[in-house]
Amino acid sequence: MGYLVVVLMIGLLLSLIFKQIWQFFFKTRKQGIYGYYLLVEKQKENNLGKFYGIFQQGEKEYQLELAFSLYIHLQVPQRGYLHAENGKVLTFKTEE
Repeated sequence: MGYLVVVLMIGLLLSLIFKQIWQFFFKTRKQGIYGYYLLVEKQKENNLGKFYGIFQQGEKEYQLELAFSLYIHLQVPQRGYLHAENGKVLTFKTEE
């Protein structure tokens, strides 16, 4: 009975170690965008119902997906603090 518990614990330990190694080497890291950006254009894809904003900071320019509520609320051009991850805008805070 004791050997069974030891084998199960070693198996569990090895599976957890393998999982951590797999995540470290093969999972993509979150690409976060933070900072003050200028919203220069809004776009809507009619057939997919997705909304996009083009944000600019100096020479850098990103096209990111917007939630519908943000799409309606924001006016072009507008400057604010952008927080986006994986191609989607999480927050865009303006000073109003």
